[in-house]
Amino acid sequence: MRKISLLLPFLLIISFLSAQQIPIGGWQEHLSYKNALSVAEGNGFVYCLTTSGIFNFKKSDNSMTRLSKVNGLSDIEGVMVNYNPYNNKFLIAYKNSNIDIIESNQIINISDIKRKPIIGNKAINNIHYINQFAHLACGFGIVVLDTERNEVKDTYYIGPVGAAINVLDITSDGTYIYASTETGIYRALLSDPNLANYASWTMINNVATGLDLPTGMYNSITAFYGKIYTNYSKYLMSNVSNQDTLFVFDGTSWTIFIPPGFPSSGSGYVTRSIKNNQNQLVLVLDGSILLFNSSVVGSGYFSGYFGDVTRANAAVLDAAGSIWIADSKYGLASWRPSIGYQYRYPNGPSTERSLNMAIAKNQLLIAPGGYANFLVDGIYQFKEEEWNNVKTTSAAVSMDSIYDIMNVVIDPDDSKKVFAATWGQGVLELYDGTPVKLHNSTNSSLQGLGLPGYNPVNIYGMAFDEGGSLWVTNSGVANSVSYKNTSGTWNALYFQPIIGLVNMEQILIDKEDQKWIVLSNGGGGILVYQGNTTAPPSASNSKKLTVTAGNGGLPSNLVYCLAKDLDDEIWVGTDKGIAVFYSPENVFSGSNFDAQQILIEQDGNVQILLETENVLSIAVDGANRKWIGTSNSGAYLMSADGTTQIHHFDESNSPLFSNSVKSISINNETGEVYFGTTKGIISFRGTSIEAFEEFTDVYAFPNPVKHDYDGPIAIKGLMNNSTLKITDISGALVYETKSEGGQAIWYGKNFKDERVSSGVYMVFCTSEDGQQKTVTKILVIN
Repeated sequence: MRKISLLLPFLLIISFLSAQQIPIGGWQEHLSYKNALSVAEGNGFVYCLTTSGIFNFKKSDNSMTRLSKVNGLSDIEGVMVNYNPYNNKFLIAYKNSNIDIIESNQIINISDIKRKPIIGNKAINNIHYINQFAHLACGFGIVVLDTERNEVKDTYYIGPVGAAINVLDITSDGTYIYASTETGIYRALLSDPNLANYASWTMINNVATGLDLPTGMYNSITAFYGKIYTNYSKYLMSNVSNQDTLFVFDGTSWTIFIPPGFPSSGSGYVTRSIKNNQNQLVLVLDGSILLFNSSVVGSGYFSGYFGDVTRANAAVLDAAGSIWIADSKYGLASWRPSIGYQYRYPNGPSTERSLNMAIAKNQLLIAPGGYANFLVDGIYQFKEEEWNNVKTTSAAVSMDSIYDIMNVVIDPDDSKKVFAATWGQGVLELYDGTPVKLHNSTNSSLQGLGLPGYNPVNIYGMAFDEGGSLWVTNSGVANSVSYKNTSGTWNALYFQPIIGLVNMEQILIDKEDQKWIVLSNGGGGILVYQGNTTAPPSASNSKKLTVTAGNGGLPSNLVYCLAKDLDDEIWVGTDKGIAVFYSPENVFSGSNFDAQQILIEQDGNVQILLETENVLSIAVDGANRKWIGTSNSGAYLMSADGTTQIHHFDESNSPLFSNSVKSISINNETGEVYFGTTKGIISFRGTSIEAFEEFTDVYAFPNPVKHDYDGPIAIKGLMNNSTLKITDISGALVYETKSEGGQAIWYGKNFKDERVSSGVYMVFCTSEDGQQKTVTKILVIN
């Protein structure tokens, strides 16, 4: 099965978007391009595949182009890119065994291996071309792909008695085709008409003379000037460094291949790959790259660049003598004879991780997360269409020593002031991107666990109250909630008698100044605290909400997230869908306040909204609609009351990278919705922005609307749920709609879905209560 899509139009859009916002209904990827895995060169381009995204570099003008699901690729998480000089096609293999072939401005998707119901390993480990045929080294055998007809030609099961075997690489020397596998080296005659017959293949670990090869993983193999070179990867089998051994086969016997300067044992290194490229033997090791000429004499050595060590995962030479390197830190590194060393990668966050997000004043901040993973990633900032990694070191704090940032909040009174929660080191305070103080057990009310030789201060939840105090959750200690008032003084609250020593996650503060806190262990549920900064916790002002009727009525005690909507209702995401506290002010009143689940009608049946889903994230847009992220089915946009589904985005029907959406944040000034998935960040520009309290600078964009534009026309500066009547210049009504938050959308069509004629159109806007009115004009040119 194959699917063909055009690449060029999407590339033009992506180039255009580098300087402007995405259009309404459009998508934009925000992937990391630093950790490169694979590289291919040909036809004037270098393609670089990273753990998150793919980009190409055009050598003639030094331009870079991003490639992703947003502009035509069929998948995410590529593992290898390769170039076929026979027909100038690039082939991309993905982790899930999907395949894309890029030819000129077309992307051809071949999903046969991905869809095939093979039990066991379907991974595509390597690619070897023989003319138009791509021989794919797969986890079960060899697949032959015809890159002219774009279809699978054959499949070879070459293991004993036709069993599946993990083939890690393939090469050929004109007479034989060789396969390096998980147990040894197999070969067959290229002239054999029935290579699909396992009997055509022979293991050649043991031959008449020379060494016998050990049984085990051979991760790379290549033919070079009449000999076969391969690597025995002890590292892959045991994850023990410095144990690989290179072997060479002369057609009769095996011997150890010892690169110049290496130990006489032939071991002492880890080999990423060994390839014949531009008539050079290219050996990529863990920490260096070696080149050998036809006499197997060293012709190049790359052991470091940019004042740093080499972190090459793959390398390829071009005809001009340049070397292109997939580097795990520098993306696409290169050495060119007339230029020297360079590195490049498209702008993006440092990694694909995005546990929590915060946004204010068109500034998006990402907390990458990590429970005791000791990840020194900093904070990712997206501002003015550029990503930056906030890792500034100051006299007060070194960001290089700050690890596991779990959450981030922006001071509502000063967007330059940011606080970051860390799992182990307390609360980091920054101003204008510079760390100014680390609040921990030595200088605040925050407490550590007091482990022997280690005192981790574990912080997750953070929120500002109306008075400007910062509230934080301090997990695993007696004084588990602390607050810092506007004067900078810290105080702690003693909750142990009520909830014990538990881990806490998100904290949310409602209009009643009640603190809602997610409890992630100790039975789970939600802690609600009604007190202020002078009221100690007690049974009268603190309550643990659970599944029990009359005490919360949650659908489950496993709570993932909380959100407060524009009606001050509290929405709760659990492993059994969503529940809503419609009267949160009644939690301590003695009145019924239990959470309610939402009933929806689907296919004629009434059911509970997302009852079988893990709801990981909820965000509320300017029209009070709910964006919902799940662990398995992607993201949903529901109406304000949750009863109507407006959008459902998943991997199959949208560019969404993963069906697991851990975090969502909305820029209510632009309507752009950011999804933090397990495979990277992507955004979608919705139709809703924050509403105004009164009509404010109402205008339409684009205006004028030219003949070649058929997208949405946005009318901005509105009050929520305003009525818009659009008439021609004579006063005849052509269309009517309502605003979503501060914006309404018109597609330049009348009630019959026909494009309106050229002319000036009046837009009469009326507030929901009918008390305020305004008018604007739109010029349509057909």
